[in-house]
Amino acid sequence: MATEDEVLTKEQLAELLHVSKRTIERWIEEMRIPYITLPKRGSKCNIRFLKSTIVQWLKKGEQKASNKLMKEEAYDEE
Repeated sequence: MATEDEVLTKEQLAELLHVSKRTIERWIEEMRIPYITLPKRGSKCNIRFLKSTIVQWLKKGEQKASNKLMKEEAYDEE
């Protein structure tokens, strides 16, 4: 059974969020998404994501969107 502290790869996260792996890579480059770096194996940098952190990140983004909508609605009412 998966837990909220599950460690995800780029591929797993892309599948979970219904986006491409390239989108995940772009978000990493733009520092838009929280991630962890595991010790290198060979020349590859091992980037992973904690599912619990991603859930918090999504909720934070959802709140920002809700706040923006509320501000727009208040402006429209004036």
